[in-house]
Amino acid sequence: MPEDITKSYLKKKQYSTTKYLEARIKIHQFTKNKYSFHEWILNNFDMSVFSKDRPIKVLDVGCGTGVFWKKNVQKLNQFKLDVVFTDFTQAMVDKEKENTKDIEGTKVYEIADVENLEKYYGKFDIVMCHNVIYHAQDKNNALMNLEKCLNDDLNSFCSITTNSEKHMLNVYENGRNLDKNFPTDRIIDTFTEEIADKLIPNFFKMDKRLEEEELQVTDWDILMGFVASGVEPRGIKLVDNFYDKYKEIFENEMKSKGYFQIIKRSPLYICKKK
Repeated sequence: MPEDITKSYLKKKQYSTTKYLEARIKIHQFTKNKYSFHEWILNNFDMSVFSKDRPIKVLDVGCGTGVFWKKNVQKLNQFKLDVVFTDFTQAMVDKEKENTKDIEGTKVYEIADVENLEKYYGKFDIVMCHNVIYHAQDKNNALMNLEKCLNDDLNSFCSITTNSEKHMLNVYENGRNLDKNFPTDRIIDTFTEEIADKLIPNFFKMDKRLEEEELQVTDWDILMGFVASGVEPRGIKLVDNFYDKYKEIFENEMKSKGYFQIIKRSPLYICKKK
């Protein structure tokens, strides 16, 4: 993990408000796919295997702003659910409450850390941990904790997502070409697809699915918000004309293609106890 990206930084700056995460989520509206990444994740779940005699117990570790639940509310409300929503900061938990208000069933909201989940051990049919493990100092400890939160039902599973090394890489390369201070060391780099492929099998039997697509961005303000989300909270000083120059790149690509292209690659791991 980059030296300045510590848990203290994440809590006090990156996620002290929902501003930067929401800016990063917003850019994904330009997907070419028929449905969102969050809908794609749920489409890969087989929830029909669980008993209808009791609610499906779900732990969402690092729920963020609760977009997964907001995007999938109609489909999720077909099931009886008992959900514990967690995140690292109060700002995120508050936003989760807002975005999951239409989810039916039992709901609990708590502050929790993927590296300290002992209170949840052995209780859940589904454990979700989407784009979170790269925040952990000890990835092996995080994966062990997720495995221990599953109950002993043979159908129980853990859903883990992250991103590839190549994911949205051109956004960062453009920034570095404009200013050597622009960070290309991303938070995700400590638990990319390439690392996850090696670590997850130490703790789970895994079934890997891939979402590969492109974003066709046509709104400069949304692209700028995404670019700034990895710079502003770290207090990195860029050259005065940085965003003007970046906008030129955006506008030139808009003229040639009709959009600014960003390539995405994100794996989903459906994980079961060994």
